[in-house]
Amino acid sequence: MKWLINPFERIAGWQALFIGLIAMALTAVIGKINNVAFDGVLDVHAGIFSFIASFAMQAVNLLSAFLTMWIAGVCFSKAKVRAIDIAGTMALARAPMLLLAVICFLPVTPAGLYDVPRIAVFLVICLPFIAWTIALMYNAYTVSCHLKGVKAVVSFIGALLVAEVVSKLVFIFLLSGLFINSPAAYVSETSEKDNIAVVVDMSDIHQTAEKIVKNLENGDFDAITVYFDETMKKGLTAGGLKMAWAQVNMAYGQYKNAEIENTKELTIGEIKRLEIPLNFEKSKLYLRIAFNKDGTIGGLFIQP
Repeated sequence: MKWLINPFERIAGWQALFIGLIAMALTAVIGKINNVAFDGVLDVHAGIFSFIASFAMQAVNLLSAFLTMWIAGVCFSKAKVRAIDIAGTMALARAPMLLLAVICFLPVTPAGLYDVPRIAVFLVICLPFIAWTIALMYNAYTVSCHLKGVKAVVSFIGALLVAEVVSKLVFIFLLSGLFINSPAAYVSETSEKDNIAVVVDMSDIHQTAEKIVKNLENGDFDAITVYFDETMKKGLTAGGLKMAWAQVNMAYGQYKNAEIENTKELTIGEIKRLEIPLNFEKSKLYLRIAFNKDGTIGGLFIQP
């Protein structure tokens, strides 16, 4: 049991780093094959992505954990803290994720965001491995930084939370393009900071919807938010839309095309809603855009 929870008194430094990197590389390969995304220090999701994205997730997770734990160790430990010890033990602490990726050869990964039965099963399977990883990370931190007691617990929890936030921010704002089929083809002349709502003539909403689809394809999310009404602007920023689009691509596979010719229109009171089929690698979804009577957008959803 001690080897399963705390092997770091015997394995550390370069040896731990070497073993840990091999385990992480295998996790990246098997995770890609089984569509298991480790998109955060403590995050596991089902999704479709490239090998580059799979290895990038492993690298970001390790660097986030290493940097935050090393900084915490330097700040709170009175002993000398070696960076290689923290890097090696943090890499080895992610070994349980390799076993989780292997288990996912079984049909347990959800088929999509609304595959509730498999989501429940997947969650039950993932939780023990996440808990095991946290236990390993804690022991790696205390051994490498020579910390004990309340100081060790509090500083570790703080560093772990920061590492999780940092890893998610990197994926959302820096690496989201790895999970999206089309990178930004151009930069919009209208930025979000302009805080301008573009009013569309209700007779032109089909043209506007087609522009929004093109902007999604080009990754120009700022150009979409200018059509939002004030409530939508507060609830969904360009950054939030970018994150949502990346998550949809991860869950349903890379975006292929839109069936603009099959757009449907529905009138609900003073609201007109357009529904545009979107084809992804794994499934067909629908972009639903609700236009207010003044031509601004009051709702935008991508749903089965």
